[in-house]
Amino acid sequence: MKFTVLRLNLSENKVESEELEKEGIYGVIDYGLELHESLRTYGLKPYDPENVVVMGMGPFAGSTLPGSHRLMFFFRSPLYGTLFPSAMGGAAYAFKNVGVDFVTFEGKAEKPVVVLLYNDGKNVKVELHEIEIDKVIEIWRGYNEEEGVYALTQYLIDTFGERFQDMEYRIAVVGPAALNTNYGAIFSQALRNGKRLVGSEDWAARGGSGSVLLRAHNVVGIIFGGKPKKKAFPEEDISNFKTAKTIVEGVHKKPYNEIIGEKTTKYRFNPKLNTGGTFGGNYPAEGDFVPILNWQMPYIPKEERIRIHENIMKHYWEPFNEEAIKPKNWTTCGEPCPVVCKKHRRGHHVEYEPYEANGPLSGSISLRASDISVHAVDAMGFDAIEFGGTAAWVLELVHRGLLKPEEVGLSGKPEFTKEALLERPVEASEVNAKLVAELAHRVAFAENELARIIGFGKRKASKILDEKFKDRLKYGESFRDYAVFTPLGEDGEMTPTMYWAIGNYIPLPIQGRYWTFYQFGVFLEPEELANKIIASALWEFWYDNVGWCRFHRGWMKPVLKALFMDAYGENVNMEEHAKKQIKRLIEFAKKAGYIPVFWDSMRVIDLVAAGSEEFGNEKWAKKFKIDKVGTAKEYLEKVLNAYSEMLGVEWRL
Repeated sequence: MKFTVLRLNLSENKVESEELEKEGIYGVIDYGLELHESLRTYGLKPYDPENVVVMGMGPFAGSTLPGSHRLMFFFRSPLYGTLFPSAMGGAAYAFKNVGVDFVTFEGKAEKPVVVLLYNDGKNVKVELHEIEIDKVIEIWRGYNEEEGVYALTQYLIDTFGERFQDMEYRIAVVGPAALNTNYGAIFSQALRNGKRLVGSEDWAARGGSGSVLLRAHNVVGIIFGGKPKKKAFPEEDISNFKTAKTIVEGVHKKPYNEIIGEKTTKYRFNPKLNTGGTFGGNYPAEGDFVPILNWQMPYIPKEERIRIHENIMKHYWEPFNEEAIKPKNWTTCGEPCPVVCKKHRRGHHVEYEPYEANGPLSGSISLRASDISVHAVDAMGFDAIEFGGTAAWVLELVHRGLLKPEEVGLSGKPEFTKEALLERPVEASEVNAKLVAELAHRVAFAENELARIIGFGKRKASKILDEKFKDRLKYGESFRDYAVFTPLGEDGEMTPTMYWAIGNYIPLPIQGRYWTFYQFGVFLEPEELANKIIASALWEFWYDNVGWCRFHRGWMKPVLKALFMDAYGENVNMEEHAKKQIKRLIEFAKKAGYIPVFWDSMRVIDLVAAGSEEFGNEKWAKKFKIDKVGTAKEYLEKVLNAYSEMLGVEWRL
């Protein structure tokens, strides 16, 4: 397969274009792996200018198939320590008009730059526009009555919009979180007639993509697009709807609209639940397993968790349905798509993970209250999952007296108890959400010493806090015992996705996304869990590699092999290729010094131990009661041993 690569060397202000044709490269991760291995970036620090960021689209962008236009970023994570993919929904719909497949960012510009990538109808153009960091910070603090990523996006529309008025274009920016923390994200919002489309916001967030883009390369924004043009496929023309439809129907033996509607019900509208989207679908499904109060579920009796969940349904879920689902405030991420998964209300895009991490997990179960916290976290340009997990940890530490509000820069103490969520859910939520919003600003702008430390991440920060405040800890206790993260190597960490799922805590080459078995409420035997983790990862690899929205996986998974054959004449062994690339990711991680380690947080061990009983595995529950830590180590060792044997790798404790 052929790909066009645009290489930007920001240190030398140099642009090179090359045609790439190499066996075994089918998508963004394939290319990114090849590049990082050749540059031996495993020997570099994550913020080294040679830690190349690859931005690119998959081989099916330009087709008429919905979900095929995710823009992928692939980089060395400053948080998890190893190579990491991050996805931005819909953005490749504009990026495809640039006329290249992949763009690489290498070297570091002398001053912060905005990169313009566009096609004027004849040629690909690249421009670098310098902007002083003081000016960037001034914009982040406030421009046109907005702040952070929203302000910077609007500033770039106002500054460069006229240049792109006859093109399809999109803007991606970073916020202050990228400047001062390891978990800054890259934000983008679909544009229509030069205006931002409400509800269409999307993020390449996990792993700290924005932090690398800014701190390794000095890029604060990317504007990309061009005059719309049809993509040429070498074999069958899947930019033609009839052709693409025929391929899908040939695989599924069902009408196109029927199969897509059937397989994406949860994300559009589920008539059984009378709701839609991840937010609408997850809360009724999870019940009392919903993560609350910094993952304190193991210490809260089930009957009280059930009552808290009833309050979540009343004050969180029902208002969402009234304000987003009933009036059909639905849109897309920027590409034409019948699923319209983006649900919005009162100007806020509402999705499960950001609203869960900065909502119930952080002590807010009132939707109006969480609007305040989530909007602040998003505006500051954080990975909302990572920040929510961090905020929940900080609020619990302040509640317990291990940190003082004034040390962190908070205006008061949180109401961080089960009683608060049971007896005064709205009032307590307002208190907690306000504090999360305050914390987001303090940490994003590194406004005090503790805020700067928190910006490292929970695990890294705990090492500093353990020494700084050792007199506040009980014997053998650590600040990290209250933190929930998946550890990797000596200092790698990742806040898991917002499900009480054992597969979320296993140190894997990629964590914090869905390259694992993330089903909540299930406690499997170690070998079965390893098997399900691998089965999931093999396909999650493909969705990211070809930049396809995973909300479409139900119908797309069996079609992908046929698409490679029909559109490109490539007979791809899907499973073998994915296994090979996961092995390469493992080898890279090991060379970089990021290998599996035992959980070093008692909260995580408690979640696993309590899960065995809560989820009905009597055998393991008995073992955990006899020796909690020893059993946790035995279980994790067995999972990783089975994982290693099944994949044919060495990835063990």
